[in-house]
Amino acid sequence: MPCFLALSGYSGSGKTTIGSFLVKRLTEEGYKVGVVKSCKEKEIFTDIPNKDTWIYRENGASGVVLFQEKIITLYLDPQKNNLTSFKDWYSYFLSVFWGYDLVLFEGFKNVDILPKLWVLKDKEEDLNLVKKELKNLLGFVVKEDIEWWKNKFPEETFFSIEQEEELLSFLKDFIEQKREKVILKVNGKKVPLKDFVADILAYPLLGFVKALKGVPEEIQEIEVKIKNIS
Repeated sequence: MPCFLALSGYSGSGKTTIGSFLVKRLTEEGYKVGVVKSCKEKEIFTDIPNKDTWIYRENGASGVVLFQEKIITLYLDPQKNNLTSFKDWYSYFLSVFWGYDLVLFEGFKNVDILPKLWVLKDKEEDLNLVKKELKNLLGFVVKEDIEWWKNKFPEETFFSIEQEEELLSFLKDFIEQKREKVILKVNGKKVPLKDFVADILAYPLLGFVKALKGVPEEIQEIEVKIKNIS
Protein backbone atom coordinates (compact mmCIF):
# COMPACT_ATOMS: atom_id res chain seq x y z
CA MET A 1 0.00 0.00 0.00
CA PRO A 2 1.49 3.38 -0.98
CA CYS A 3 1.88 6.52 1.06
CA PHE A 4 0.92 9.82 -0.55
CA LEU A 5 2.88 13.08 -0.54
CA ALA A 6 2.21 16.32 -2.41
CA LEU A 7 4.84 18.72 -3.72
CA SER A 8 2.96 22.00 -3.80
CA GLY A 9 3.96 25.54 -4.67
CA TYR A 10 3.29 28.40 -7.04
CA SER A 11 4.00 28.11 -10.76
CA GLY A 12 7.73 28.26 -11.52
CA SER A 13 8.83 27.33 -8.01
CA GLY A 14 10.66 24.19 -9.17
CA LYS A 15 8.22 21.42 -8.19
CA THR A 16 8.92 19.27 -11.25
CA THR A 17 12.69 19.62 -10.90
CA ILE A 18 12.58 18.49 -7.27
CA GLY A 19 10.03 15.77 -7.95
CA SER A 20 12.05 14.35 -10.85
CA PHE A 21 15.16 14.16 -8.69
CA LEU A 22 13.29 12.39 -5.88
CA VAL A 23 11.66 9.91 -8.25
CA LYS A 24 14.99 9.11 -9.90
CA ARG A 25 16.89 8.59 -6.65
CA LEU A 26 14.16 6.63 -4.88
CA THR A 27 13.74 4.37 -7.92
CA GLU A 28 17.50 3.74 -8.01
CA GLU A 29 17.31 2.65 -4.36
CA GLY A 30 14.57 0.13 -5.07
CA TYR A 31 11.44 2.09 -4.18
CA LYS A 32 8.44 1.92 -6.49
CA VAL A 33 7.18 5.45 -7.11
CA GLY A 34 4.13 6.78 -8.96
CA VAL A 35 3.32 10.37 -9.91
CA VAL A 36 0.04 12.25 -10.23
CA LYS A 37 0.29 15.75 -11.74
CA SER A 38 -2.56 18.25 -11.61
CA CYS A 39 -3.39 20.47 -14.58
CA LYS A 40 -5.81 23.40 -14.80
CA GLU A 41 -6.24 23.21 -18.57
CA LYS A 42 -9.70 22.01 -19.60
CA GLU A 43 -9.67 22.32 -23.37
CA ILE A 44 -6.45 20.46 -24.24
CA PHE A 45 -7.10 17.00 -25.71
CA THR A 46 -5.18 14.11 -24.19
CA ASP A 47 -6.58 11.89 -26.91
CA ILE A 48 -6.53 12.43 -30.70
CA PRO A 49 -9.92 13.20 -32.29
CA ASN A 50 -11.32 10.52 -34.60
CA LYS A 51 -8.83 7.89 -33.46
CA ASP A 52 -10.22 4.61 -32.07
CA THR A 53 -9.90 5.50 -28.38
CA TRP A 54 -11.49 8.92 -29.00
CA ILE A 55 -14.38 7.32 -30.91
CA TYR A 56 -15.09 4.88 -28.07
CA ARG A 57 -15.16 7.71 -25.54
CA GLU A 58 -17.39 9.85 -27.76
CA ASN A 59 -19.81 6.93 -27.97
CA GLY A 60 -20.20 6.76 -24.21
CA ALA A 61 -17.48 4.48 -22.82
CA SER A 62 -16.80 5.49 -19.20
CA GLY A 63 -13.20 4.32 -19.45
CA VAL A 64 -10.91 3.38 -22.32
CA VAL A 65 -7.46 1.79 -22.04
CA LEU A 66 -4.90 2.04 -24.84
CA PHE A 67 -2.69 -1.02 -24.44
CA GLN A 68 0.74 -0.85 -26.06
CA GLU A 69 3.95 -2.82 -25.66
CA LYS A 70 5.78 -0.18 -23.59
CA ILE A 71 3.00 1.98 -22.19
CA ILE A 72 -0.63 1.72 -21.10
CA THR A 73 -2.80 4.85 -21.24
CA LEU A 74 -6.07 5.13 -19.33
CA TYR A 75 -8.73 7.60 -20.41
CA LEU A 76 -11.32 7.95 -17.65
CA ASP A 77 -14.46 10.07 -17.45
CA PRO A 78 -14.62 11.32 -13.82
CA GLN A 79 -18.35 12.03 -13.80
CA LYS A 80 -19.35 8.71 -15.31
CA ASN A 81 -17.23 6.93 -12.68
CA ASN A 82 -18.57 9.02 -9.78
CA LEU A 83 -15.14 10.55 -9.19
CA THR A 84 -16.48 14.00 -8.40
CA SER A 85 -14.23 14.91 -5.44
CA PHE A 86 -10.72 14.11 -4.32
CA LYS A 87 -12.22 11.87 -1.64
CA ASP A 88 -13.46 9.64 -4.48
CA TRP A 89 -10.15 9.90 -6.33
CA TYR A 90 -8.24 9.02 -3.17
CA SER A 91 -9.67 5.49 -3.08
CA TYR A 92 -9.14 5.15 -6.82
CA PHE A 93 -5.47 6.16 -6.60
CA LEU A 94 -5.00 3.64 -3.80
CA SER A 95 -6.26 0.86 -6.04
CA VAL A 96 -4.21 1.96 -9.07
CA PHE A 97 -0.95 2.34 -7.11
CA TRP A 98 -1.63 -0.47 -4.62
CA GLY A 99 1.79 -2.11 -4.85
CA TYR A 100 3.76 1.13 -4.80
CA ASP A 101 5.82 2.61 -1.96
CA LEU A 102 5.08 6.26 -2.72
CA VAL A 103 2.77 8.31 -4.91
CA LEU A 104 4.05 11.84 -5.47
CA PHE A 105 1.35 14.40 -6.22
CA GLU A 106 2.53 17.56 -7.95
CA GLY A 107 0.27 20.48 -7.09
CA PHE A 108 -2.93 19.69 -5.13
CA LYS A 109 -2.29 22.50 -2.64
CA ASN A 110 -5.97 22.73 -1.68
CA VAL A 111 -6.39 19.01 -0.92
CA ASP A 112 -6.27 18.98 2.88
CA ILE A 113 -5.97 15.20 3.23
CA LEU A 114 -2.58 15.09 1.44
CA PRO A 115 0.59 15.71 3.48
CA LYS A 116 2.62 18.39 1.70
CA LEU A 117 6.03 19.86 1.14
CA TRP A 118 5.70 23.46 -0.06
CA VAL A 119 8.30 24.65 -2.57
CA LEU A 120 9.09 28.33 -1.97
CA LYS A 121 9.73 30.37 -5.10
CA ASP A 122 11.75 33.22 -3.56
CA LYS A 123 12.10 35.42 -0.47
CA GLU A 124 9.22 37.63 -1.56
CA GLU A 125 6.75 34.83 -0.98
CA ASP A 126 4.42 35.28 2.00
CA LEU A 127 5.10 32.18 4.06
CA ASN A 128 2.60 33.21 6.74
CA LEU A 129 -0.15 33.29 4.12
CA VAL A 130 0.85 29.83 2.89
CA LYS A 131 0.74 28.47 6.46
CA LYS A 132 -2.69 30.02 6.98
CA GLU A 133 -4.25 28.67 3.80
CA LEU A 134 -2.76 25.17 3.66
CA LYS A 135 -3.26 22.15 5.89
CA ASN A 136 -1.07 19.11 6.51
CA LEU A 137 2.22 20.89 5.82
CA LEU A 138 5.31 18.86 6.66
CA GLY A 139 7.87 21.48 5.71
CA PHE A 140 9.23 23.85 3.08
CA VAL A 141 11.78 23.46 0.29
CA VAL A 142 13.89 26.52 -0.58
CA LYS A 143 16.26 27.24 -3.46
CA GLU A 144 18.84 29.24 -1.52
CA ASP A 145 19.68 30.94 1.79
CA ILE A 146 18.17 28.22 3.94
CA GLU A 147 19.69 29.76 7.08
CA TRP A 148 17.83 33.01 6.38
CA TRP A 149 14.55 31.09 6.33
CA LYS A 150 15.44 29.09 9.44
CA ASN A 151 16.29 32.25 11.39
CA LYS A 152 13.08 33.98 10.33
CA PHE A 153 10.83 30.97 10.98
CA PRO A 154 12.64 28.80 13.57
CA GLU A 155 9.47 26.80 14.29
CA GLU A 156 9.30 25.43 10.73
CA THR A 157 11.17 22.66 8.91
CA PHE A 158 13.17 23.69 5.84
CA PHE A 159 15.03 21.73 3.19
CA SER A 160 17.46 23.18 0.69
CA ILE A 161 17.39 22.07 -2.94
CA GLU A 162 21.19 22.22 -2.82
CA GLN A 163 21.24 19.72 0.08
CA GLU A 164 19.59 16.94 -1.89
CA GLU A 165 20.61 14.08 0.40
CA GLU A 166 18.90 15.65 3.42
CA LEU A 167 15.62 15.96 1.54
CA LEU A 168 15.97 12.43 0.19
CA SER A 169 16.64 11.05 3.68
CA PHE A 170 13.55 12.81 5.03
CA LEU A 171 11.40 11.28 2.31
CA LYS A 172 12.78 7.77 2.87
CA ASP A 173 12.01 8.08 6.60
CA PHE A 174 8.52 9.31 5.69
CA ILE A 175 7.92 6.21 3.56
CA GLU A 176 9.25 3.81 6.19
CA GLN A 177 7.15 5.36 8.97
CA LYS A 178 4.01 5.04 6.88
CA ARG A 179 4.63 1.40 6.02
CA GLU A 180 3.61 0.01 9.42
CA LYS A 181 0.02 1.20 9.43
CA VAL A 182 -1.49 -1.80 11.21
CA ILE A 183 -0.37 -3.04 14.62
CA LEU A 184 -1.94 -6.23 15.95
CA LYS A 185 -1.49 -7.25 19.57
CA VAL A 186 -2.88 -10.42 21.12
CA ASN A 187 -2.80 -10.56 24.93
CA GLY A 188 -0.48 -7.56 24.84
CA LYS A 189 2.06 -9.21 22.52
CA LYS A 190 2.70 -7.70 19.08
CA VAL A 191 2.02 -10.09 16.18
CA PRO A 192 4.15 -9.53 13.02
CA LEU A 193 2.07 -8.97 9.88
CA LYS A 194 2.89 -9.28 6.21
CA ASP A 195 1.75 -6.38 4.02
CA PHE A 196 -1.14 -8.24 2.42
CA VAL A 197 -2.44 -9.42 5.81
CA ALA A 198 -2.29 -5.85 7.15
CA ASP A 199 -4.24 -4.66 4.11
CA ILE A 200 -6.88 -7.37 4.59
CA LEU A 201 -7.36 -6.24 8.19
CA ALA A 202 -7.26 -2.51 7.51
CA TYR A 203 -9.34 -1.77 4.44
CA PRO A 204 -12.63 -3.56 5.22
CA LEU A 205 -12.54 -1.95 8.68
CA LEU A 206 -11.70 1.46 7.22
CA GLY A 207 -14.60 1.22 4.77
CA PHE A 208 -16.99 0.21 7.54
CA VAL A 209 -15.88 3.02 9.86
CA LYS A 210 -16.13 5.67 7.12
CA ALA A 211 -19.79 4.73 6.64
CA LEU A 212 -20.64 5.44 10.29
CA LYS A 213 -22.23 8.70 11.37
CA GLY A 214 -20.09 11.11 13.35
CA VAL A 215 -16.77 9.85 11.94
CA PRO A 216 -14.50 12.71 10.74
CA GLU A 217 -13.80 12.85 7.00
CA GLU A 218 -10.05 12.72 7.57
CA ILE A 219 -9.19 9.61 9.61
CA GLN A 220 -5.74 9.66 11.16
CA GLU A 221 -5.97 6.56 13.36
CA ILE A 222 -8.43 3.83 14.31
CA GLU A 223 -8.09 1.91 17.56
CA VAL A 224 -10.13 -1.24 18.21
CA LYS A 225 -10.00 -3.44 21.28
CA ILE A 226 -11.80 -6.79 21.43
CA LYS A 227 -12.06 -8.69 24.71
CA ASN A 228 -12.80 -12.38 24.81
CA ILE A 229 -15.76 -12.64 27.20
CA SER A 230 -16.82 -16.17 26.32
